[in-house]
Amino acid sequence: MKSTRKRTSVILGGLAGAAIWVTLWQLATTVGPLKGMAGIPTASDSFGQAFSLAGQPRFWAAVLETLTMALTGLVIALAIGIVVGVVTGLSKGANDALDPMIQFLRPLPAVVILPLVLLIFGPTRDLGIFLAAFGAVWPILVQVQVGVRDVDPVALDTARSMSLSWRKTQTAVVLPSALPYISTGVRIAASAALLLSIGAGLLAGSPGLGKLILIAQEAAQADVAFGLIVWSGLIGTAFAIVLSLAEKSLIHGRRTVEVTS
Repeated sequence: MKSTRKRTSVILGGLAGAAIWVTLWQLATTVGPLKGMAGIPTASDSFGQAFSLAGQPRFWAAVLETLTMALTGLVIALAIGIVVGVVTGLSKGANDALDPMIQFLRPLPAVVILPLVLLIFGPTRDLGIFLAAFGAVWPILVQVQVGVRDVDPVALDTARSMSLSWRKTQTAVVLPSALPYISTGVRIAASAALLLSIGAGLLAGSPGLGKLILIAQEAAQADVAFGLIVWSGLIGTAFAIVLSLAEKSLIHGRRTVEVTS
């Protein structure tokens, strides 16, 4: 009962905060200092365009493209992050060999490699998938490494005493123990994947919501651009809620640990 009341309070608080920001936006652009400023539409115009976009098949096709790029990139990042994270988390030799490259690539912003990736893939879906995977792999990899290194040594000794194979030990002992860490990494990575999927269209012309925002910007349709940005925020929020619910379902009450990378 208390958890239900707390959840309701959080939702109502979030809605109230959003309403306050929208009201301030509307006032600032109608009677405030932003009135008549080119490129900044009113909140009512922006949300009106957002509502209008919901009836356009082209908009939903762009949403599907963006989600496809984000989810595909996330799956690729998850596969790479788990494999490399487990190997480097368990083997000092593998960590010594791979860590310099990881430390070099991890702080590299995706926008820095965008020109090179654009030359390779062009303004295509593949470019968006690559950027999404590149941005999402690091939080997953770091969380997997920490989760693997935090596995109870007694559990590992028990697996060895039972003569379990390396593969069985990983799937039955290591990965389940590291699951709270992995789920946290996936939640962080999913936001990065979605942002970069939209950014691929905005900065490089890949299909999706980002490209629609770019087209609206070039056509000086500020209200349409802001309407698309509103939808991007709503989709991102829904994406985060779905992943949070999935995380709670997967870990079954295990503690979730966040590690600052």
